[in-house]
Amino acid sequence: MSPSSALWILSLAFALPGAVLGAASYHKVRETRRLLRDGVRAQGVVIRLEAMRMQGGGSGDSITIRSTGTTAYAPVVAWTTADGRAMETTSGVARPLNRTPAAGTRVEVRYDPARPSRWILPAGGNGLWWVFVGVGALFTVIGVGLGVGALYA
Repeated sequence: MSPSSALWILSLAFALPGAVLGAASYHKVRETRRLLRDGVRAQGVVIRLEAMRMQGGGSGDSITIRSTGTTAYAPVVAWTTADGRAMETTSGVARPLNRTPAAGTRVEVRYDPARPSRWILPAGGNGLWWVFVGVGALFTVIGVGLGVGALYA
């Protein structure tokens, strides 16, 4: 395999996953913004916390989240839509216990009335998704740069 062929493969290995990660994360940012702007408000209550053990790739491996350990918690929220449907939904964002609303905490929910399963806790924010957009963009730029370098190799 020639050096330029290897560079092309490396270029694709960076650019394609980076573009997919960046695009998917940006889609999540837009969906969150739309729900914050247009979503219907409802009052909910955290009824319990769902523990999620962060597992690594191999058997028995785990991922340590800073110094907080290997368990994160996602709030399960009960709320009612404007048309009276009772909902019980689990947040897609799990956090360390000290950064998760406790059971019994009242929270605001924003949801899509056409699809109430699309909902957010406005306090959650978009910061993490912007990090993924940035990482995806960085990998894409590196991949494109390697591809341009392969043209001149």
